[in-house]
Amino acid sequence: MTTGQGPASQPHRCRRALIVEDDPAIRKLVDKLLVRSGIEVDSARDGKQAIEKIRHVRYSVLVLDLMVPEINGFEIIEYIKVNRIDLPVAVVSAVSQQMLMRLDLDVVKLVIPKPFDVDEFTKAVVKICREE
Repeated sequence: MTTGQGPASQPHRCRRALIVEDDPAIRKLVDKLLVRSGIEVDSARDGKQAIEKIRHVRYSVLVLDLMVPEINGFEIIEYIKVNRIDLPVAVVSAVSQQMLMRLDLDVVKLVIPKPFDVDEFTKAVVKICREE
């Protein structure tokens, strides 16, 4: 487990994003949108892969679907908080408002409901990435 030291806790710039999405079509779309914005992209299809990547790579932003297999998005957010990883999270998910109210707003900087407008999505993610 990361303890706030190492690559994942260093200050970051808007250079690299991690997409955590189990739907291959959405994962590919988000990848394409961020690459067009000049951001290098890694992806994970489940929470277990995501945690492993977060532990070893410094990301500028995490684009996260809450309902992914293995380890869900809420648990990933908790992992980031508990381990004090400086990583802004953009939640992109089709979940109820009640579930969204459970989000930790210290970690989650942006919530984008599915389906989303691609231009608005790209602008919003790039903005939080650069602000952090």
